[in-house]
Amino acid sequence: MIKVLVDNLSKIYDVRFVRMNFSDSVSSAGKFSISKIWSLFALIGYTWKALGTRRDRYLYYPPASPNLVPVLRDIFFLLLTRLFCKGVILHFHAGGVSRFSETHFWLRPWLRLAYGKMALGIVNGESCPDDPGYFKAKHTVVVPHGLDMASTVPEPRLSCDGAFNILYVGIHTEDKGLFTLLDTVRILKQRGVDFKVRTVGSWYTDEEEKRFFRLRKDHGVEQAVDCVGRKTGDDLLREYQRADVLLFPTKYPWETMGIVQLEAMAHGLPVVASDWTGPRDVVVDGITGYLCPHDRPDVFADRLELLSKDDALRSRMGIAGRKRYNSMYTLECYMKRLEKAFRILENCDG
Repeated sequence: MIKVLVDNLSKIYDVRFVRMNFSDSVSSAGKFSISKIWSLFALIGYTWKALGTRRDRYLYYPPASPNLVPVLRDIFFLLLTRLFCKGVILHFHAGGVSRFSETHFWLRPWLRLAYGKMALGIVNGESCPDDPGYFKAKHTVVVPHGLDMASTVPEPRLSCDGAFNILYVGIHTEDKGLFTLLDTVRILKQRGVDFKVRTVGSWYTDEEEKRFFRLRKDHGVEQAVDCVGRKTGDDLLREYQRADVLLFPTKYPWETMGIVQLEAMAHGLPVVASDWTGPRDVVVDGITGYLCPHDRPDVFADRLELLSKDDALRSRMGIAGRKRYNSMYTLECYMKRLEKAFRILENCDG
């Protein structure tokens, strides 16, 4: 989403992009290493250079998820850079730093100095934590993500022969619902549902990977659940095209959106997701898919079983999801909302 933003804002504004290159894999994200310290100092230096001697520039920055190491990094970076710009725009792709502040009182003064009184705070949905408000942002706007999928997506399928194809896309970790998925398909197997599951994404830890495959065997679903690894581009699009439904059972503490839902809706797939921050803003329960309690695999199984038996229902939900994507979550919608948000700052400058 940062690449989408930079590529398109560069057509409108004078954008100086400084790449944040702290983690080389999903498993290293949020963890301390000496190399990250050097990367942080380099990032600060490049940012100073990009800001230059002018004081009329805004610094756009996406705070990391509220874990100790990334938060300390954000504090250090912002304290050493925000004095050299007119104001700070914080875009909360991960939510919850306000809750983190409440539970880490010893860091609270530094958090308020780093995040406080931002010129503009951007959140991804109405259900997201009000991190900008907590840190007394001058302006707060809601800007859902948007993707350019129109040229790559076929019309929704009306039916599918053979097994019911369930797709999961995302980081392979417990907080994203991978083990809820296993409990759900175990129930589907007990009920005699003919299904296939494909999970797409990278494992967060080796321990979780080993535990997943052990439970997959214990549940007797080895032949039905296939983990195909990380996929991008056309390979990822084909995963959506072969699926009947996206299962998104997240309980990630810092969830704010989940663009996999948008990709699925663009492909005309129903989305069965957790009733959780993020999915609550995207999925219209009973219309474009279903929202389920995050800790109730039996409810997930109920909704998936219903969809597996009703081609017409899948079709209606898929078409409704595609319409919702076209009206709310395209790249054009995203850029219009961002431009409107940035015009708030232009008007204040004027």
